[in-house]
Amino acid sequence: DGGIVGYTVVTGLGVSSDGIGGTNQTLQGMARSENLSANFVLGADIDPSPTVGWNSGAGFLPIGNSTTAYTGIFDGLGHTIDTLTISRPEADYVGLFGKIGTTAVVQNVGLVGGSVAGFNNVGGLVGANYGVVNNSYNTGTVDGNNNVGGLVGTNVGKIDNSYATGNVSGGVSVGGLVGQ
Repeated sequence: DGGIVGYTVVTGLGVSSDGIGGTNQTLQGMARSENLSANFVLGADIDPSPTVGWNSGAGFLPIGNSTTAYTGIFDGLGHTIDTLTISRPEADYVGLFGKIGTTAVVQNVGLVGGSVAGFNNVGGLVGANYGVVNNSYNTGTVDGNNNVGGLVGTNVGKIDNSYATGNVSGGVSVGGLVGQ
């Protein structure tokens, strides 16, 4: 349509407090960004292995949550995020993205290894998808209680050209790609 779309380039993991006070140029900073409708691209592969010790062992803070979904465009540009750790067994909407809204697009990104654990709406990449997930994958493990999937926990949106190969475990509505 000839319109210009601006993106923030993310090239690093950051630290657990990123995003507080407006620092959103890191992967963790995106989660605490006051503008969850912003567009982001990965400019490099990300190694989030330090997240295992963050937030008293809870790990990475998901991007978007039950009340404020991520609604922008996230393009991994073919990059990977290796060994992401999220351990929030009593939390809902858990994944790299906790919840993405109807206008959100998450695409061209791979999660390699790592582990994601939550309670309800738990997926390796997205806990609850109301938007579009395209050309993405997860090879890590996912564990939860209800609506647990290797890639997406609850899917109301669209998933194209994506897969998951890691172990998935849970109680109700559990699937290799999508829980519900």
